[in-house]
Amino acid sequence: MKKAGIIIGMIILLLVAIVFFFPEVLYSSALGQRILMKLEGGQVAEFHYKENQQEKDTIYMKGVIYSNTLKDIKQALSENPSITTLVMEDVPGSIDDEINLVASLEIRKHNINTYIPENGMVASGGTDMFLAGKERAVHSTGKLGVHSWAGMDSVALDYPKDHKEHEKYLNYYAKMNIPLDFYWYTLEAAPADDIHWMTSKEMEQYNVATDLYDSLLDVQEKLASDAFKGRGTGNNDEAQELIKTHFENAGLLQFDNDYDVPFTFMDEKTKKERQGTNIVGYIKGKTYAERYIVIGAHYDHLGIVNDTIYNGADDNASGTSALLHMANYFSKNQPEHSIVFAAFDAEELGLHGSKDFVAKPYIPLENIVLNINFDMISRNPKNEIYVVGTFQYPQFKPAIEAVANKSSLVVSYGHDDPDDKTKDYWMHSSDNAPFFEKDIPNITFSEEDHPGYHKATDDTEATNPEFYINVVKLIKASIESIDQYFPYSKQ
Repeated sequence: MKKAGIIIGMIILLLVAIVFFFPEVLYSSALGQRILMKLEGGQVAEFHYKENQQEKDTIYMKGVIYSNTLKDIKQALSENPSITTLVMEDVPGSIDDEINLVASLEIRKHNINTYIPENGMVASGGTDMFLAGKERAVHSTGKLGVHSWAGMDSVALDYPKDHKEHEKYLNYYAKMNIPLDFYWYTLEAAPADDIHWMTSKEMEQYNVATDLYDSLLDVQEKLASDAFKGRGTGNNDEAQELIKTHFENAGLLQFDNDYDVPFTFMDEKTKKERQGTNIVGYIKGKTYAERYIVIGAHYDHLGIVNDTIYNGADDNASGTSALLHMANYFSKNQPEHSIVFAAFDAEELGLHGSKDFVAKPYIPLENIVLNINFDMISRNPKNEIYVVGTFQYPQFKPAIEAVANKSSLVVSYGHDDPDDKTKDYWMHSSDNAPFFEKDIPNITFSEEDHPGYHKATDDTEATNPEFYINVVKLIKASIESIDQYFPYSKQ
């Protein structure tokens, strides 16, 4: 027994010596890599299904990519060719870059989608594998990290751009349809011993996630489904819960420790007092924390009329979903000004939610430098969106025009000049009106009425997703430009 103990001790000492003096020996084999990861408190990549998972079209991944990962992927696909989605829960990198790129190509070869789930984290070589997904999605709380790479005696930026050391990555990104600028961006984003977590703006810039606007359409469809009962004031709890969940996931701050802002109003038809609920959250600005941009959209619609559900897909599930999209975006890309996100109730009954907001605001009205309102932005056969308010507030027009000039949309200005009798006057028609009446600058994005306006036919099937996405891109870029270069001197 004593002799066996001595032998075991010698083996352990030998392994320790190898780890500390010849780590490359361990790095060269799958078993050695397993041992190294174990000693470092990590794990090599493993693929698995969830307990009691019925459908096997989704497989989960956790751990560092290593020399057996290609074999493991092939085995998983061989055993279950119905796999369509790889959920990357925690994949901090790779210890075998060559195998990683080949394994990633195998994922693309089988048209598998990749997804970073809630609180998921993918970085370094894991990011390269994520990019192999045919469709790629990142949860609002998921993280995607990039950095440079280093060799034994040099770092990536030591080599000229035309050096062969860069070729394998450039060729790989080209095959994944990722802009080659992404590679050079990763080299400068963080050194090899650090990580830069990508913002959603960077993800969009480099085509990293393909679903950045899929959730926009999904939320609109959900809000406009029969399950939400037309979102009539007093019967729209489901919509409220959805909005609050998105605010919470985006990490929006609360006024008075709650997103709910209940209010009462007099129903003009029944002459009875009723209750509505605004949903309000905010993000602190990094430069002008005490100056606020209020982004608003009403989430209520007509509800159920004569046993028919009026879903209001365009009016205004479109604006509400856009509001939630903006909340998620700016929570990851901190603005210069503080931004309040307000989902207004009872707009259809007389703008009561926005009226209540300005009547008893949590912030002084003089600190609100701009209101931006979206109301009906997903349905127009002319590909035309109106920007309303620049007649009264021309200082904001240059920033919007600069963005509009790069858009495929027909961007028109008007419905804001009281002397223009060729167009309806919209400055009192939507939730911008209470701000206008308080002399707070306001801009509304909206389209002209269509056959589905206030009809039961206002369903998502009648909207134009491409138009809608382009409008949201226009609005988002306009807000960013105004936020960064606010025309204070022109007010």
